[in-house]
Amino acid sequence: MHDDPFCEDPVRRVLIKAAELEAEQLLAEHPLHGQIGYCHLYWATMKRILLERHGIDWKSPVEMNPDVFFD
Repeated sequence: MHDDPFCEDPVRRVLIKAAELEAEQLLAEHPLHGQIGYCHLYWATMKRILLERHGIDWKSPVEMNPDVFFD
């Protein structure tokens, strides 16, 4: 499985971690939380946060691994 090369930069990793935490907070009460398919909503939320706040076009695991099935 491949990760976005963007994640290798230590400074950018901090931004990704912040987006992860924010996405978790935003989606904490979502009906899909903890359910099958939640990861897609979570990654889409992270992607939006990184793009809107930092101008970063982060690639989610599903985008980086099109041949892998994610629930």
